[in-house]
Amino acid sequence: MRALDDFLPAYEARERHSLSIAASPERVDRAVREVTLAEIPVARALFAVRSVGRGSANASGPLIESMLRQGVLLEDAPGEGLVLGLTGQFWRLRGSSIADRPRTVEEFVAFDRPDVAKAVMDLRVHADGEARTRLTTETRVHVPRGAARRKFRRYWLVVRPFSGLTRIFLIRAARRRAEALA
Repeated sequence: MRALDDFLPAYEARERHSLSIAASPERVDRAVREVTLAEIPVARALFAVRSVGRGSANASGPLIESMLRQGVLLEDAPGEGLVLGLTGQFWRLRGSSIADRPRTVEEFVAFDRPDVAKAVMDLRVHADGEARTRLTTETRVHVPRGAARRKFRRYWLVVRPFSGLTRIFLIRAARRRAEALA
């Protein structure tokens, strides 16, 4: 898989988490892709706030699918993980989805609006010794400049703990699924 630097080399915010799982990389990769919003109460609550007036996210469908409806799949390497990209004014209550959001990897990499944030999130699966796998996730956010960057910084002070919890609970849910399959 390509490094996150290939998609977003400059960033102002970063969140990383990792967990060792007693299952094969293939099993962990499958589990990550199957985790639902219903398995992550913090994420379900945050998605509910973001979707006020727009209908709710499908709690029984895979979380990754819900995320892709708002973003773009930058890389998908079965058995190794995936990378998602997202653009928007995240500091606005509904995230201010933009009409000209990127739809392809090339559009995402080239995207450069000063009033819009650009984020990447990966979920990577690595063999971690005999019968163990390390699942890592990293999220990066870049806001080019000016007023948008200041608004994002204030937003991030409030949201960062919940953002981190969402990712921690996501990889824990994947661990539960993967180890149950084992």
